Amino acid sequence: MTVALAGSGLVAAAGTSQAADGRCYITASSANLRSKATVNSTALGVVYKNNTCSKTDLAWNSSLTWVKVKMTSGNAKGKTGWIRADLVHTPTVDMNLD
Repeated sequence: MTVALAGSGLVAAAGTSQAADGRCYITASSANLRSKATVNSTALGVVYKNNTCSKTDLAWNSSLTWVKVKMTSGNAKGKTGWIRADLVHTPTVDMNLD
């Protein structure tokens, strides 16, 4: 199944999606940057509120949505990993599932 998200530059297929322009920032006071889109995966580092990032992918695991990011500021600048979607602000996605 492939889902195109209108006006967002995102296309989802088999539980993942790619972003065309994915500027984002951390909204939680702190969050673990993880190696995989699971709560039990290795923490690559900790990121902090208002650190900026670039969104590169999305994944759905159980009831959680995860965002793959490359950090563009803060102590983890340059690192790439996964953060729970509820801890990061990403551009609004308008879903049209016609």
